[in-house]
Amino acid sequence: MEKSALQIARAAYQPKLPRGLKGAVKAVEGAATQSVDNQEEIKALFPNTYGMPLVEFVPGEEKSYEPMNVGIILSGGQAPGGHNVITGLFDAVKRLNPANRLYGFILGPGGLVDHNYMELTKDIVDEYRNTGGFDMIGSGRTKLEKVDQFE
Repeated sequence: MEKSALQIARAAYQPKLPRGLKGAVKAVEGAATQSVDNQEEIKALFPNTYGMPLVEFVPGEEKSYEPMNVGIILSGGQAPGGHNVITGLFDAVKRLNPANRLYGFILGPGGLVDHNYMELTKDIVDEYRNTGGFDMIGSGRTKLEKVDQFE
């Protein structure tokens, strides 16, 4: 398939990433957070999260990781960033260890239940980089509810 100038430019685009998604980082906890006013009322409304520490991502040490297999499932309706979620995950797992493999489950949770999947390679992923939708592996709305589905 011949690509247009727009498709070529779109594929070359590199989204800006926060420091927490670039290279080796570690999370450092800071002071506990609190609201500006009405601390007790807000703490009562949000008892599980109020006062959580501020977290900052700072440069960390590079680590080596054993090869792993990672799977991705898309569920629900189309979304403009679906392919970039997949390509971003592909880039991240390959950055951790080039021997890592990413598998896409075809047509959502149903692909998991039916063992319908494909390995997502650089050639496949690059064809969909910076394009909208879920066309690479599809999506589905299969609900995992039965014991045999989980088996």
